[in-house]
Amino acid sequence: MDLEKDFQRLCEAEMALRGERGDFFSRWFGLPFSLRITRIFLRLGLNENHASVAMFLVGITGALLLIFPPWGVLVGALLLLLHHLLDYVDGQLARHHGRSSVRGAVIDRWNHFMVEGMTFPCLALGLYLQNGGAWPWLVVWVLYLWNRFRVLLAQLPANILSDELTGYPELERSMMRRNLLARYGACESVTTEPHQSRQKSARNTKSWRRLASSMRTASTSYNGFTVLLALFALADLMMRASFAVTGTLEVMVCLLAVYAALNLLDYSWTYLRTDRIERDLASRL
Repeated sequence: MDLEKDFQRLCEAEMALRGERGDFFSRWFGLPFSLRITRIFLRLGLNENHASVAMFLVGITGALLLIFPPWGVLVGALLLLLHHLLDYVDGQLARHHGRSSVRGAVIDRWNHFMVEGMTFPCLALGLYLQNGGAWPWLVVWVLYLWNRFRVLLAQLPANILSDELTGYPELERSMMRRNLLARYGACESVTTEPHQSRQKSARNTKSWRRLASSMRTASTSYNGFTVLLALFALADLMMRASFAVTGTLEVMVCLLAVYAALNLLDYSWTYLRTDRIERDLASRL
């Protein structure tokens, strides 16, 4: 009975953090399903260290299975999803027992780096062994580049550029502040009252853009990639069994790579044009 009360308190605490989760996939899939696994760990008396080890072993196994399509890709992708859920479990257990630590965060990032770093080469090797030719390597490296590029753009302003800016000479930083003020200061001081209908239309447009952006982020994240990979492998198996058609997995992975390449161009263009990053970094000068 005490265990059930502890679990209910854990659920309430974790659900309160739901709004802080990064994307649609994490909020609506990762959190609810991981709590079910956390309950099993609590019943077995396992702690966050056991969850971290399980997360690593499951992730590495899932990545290695990608070498053997299509069944290996299906099972491997499902194990990579379990790897993602266990990533939540170790954090939930650590917070529940009051043992969250910087060391745990470092181990968690190392865990992700190892598993994600193995995923793409193993998939490329599997596609190469099945079909031959150099194209699987090109396609999978595009996917890997996109996956790393997203992480880089998300972390660059806060983690890299800000540290670099603090190391700039004071003369150069003051020049940056002065030029930034000259560029944006005048337009910030002007306030206009938009028409009500135009304001409503802008809100609706912004809402649709946020939804589209959220869906794109979820579908092109590493976790979204593993979900799509599992669906691709399942579609490939169904096409083989029903119509004796092969190559469905390869075609879908190629289409996903094209989508990733377009996102690379779009994110690069948006990243270079937006003033949000400049404004964010201005406070750190």
